[in-house]
Amino acid sequence: MTAQTAVSRGTLVVNVPVMAIIFGGMLISLKLLTGYLAFAVFVLSIPAAWLYWSLAVPRWRIWAIRSGAEPDELQSAALRAGLVWPKGSFFERTELPPRSQDR
Repeated sequence: MTAQTAVSRGTLVVNVPVMAIIFGGMLISLKLLTGYLAFAVFVLSIPAAWLYWSLAVPRWRIWAIRSGAEPDELQSAALRAGLVWPKGSFFERTELPPRSQDR
């Protein structure tokens, strides 16, 4: 599998749900709730989306490498696509890899 193919799938399984969580929280806040509860749901949708990203990216990366993507090409392509952060950055360190690499 090429790095670009893996990044395309990563966009679907990581970034699309992240955006859905954020925009879903915003939509619920605007259409169904009022006051502090609406504000709280909207604000909490951001860390919920970040938590999903933090869990999904390492699992996607493991899958992509096991599927044959070259790790350096994968990182470079994923960075260009906005799927991951630069190596060593604060945000990259928020990734939460699985406890066992066997998953």
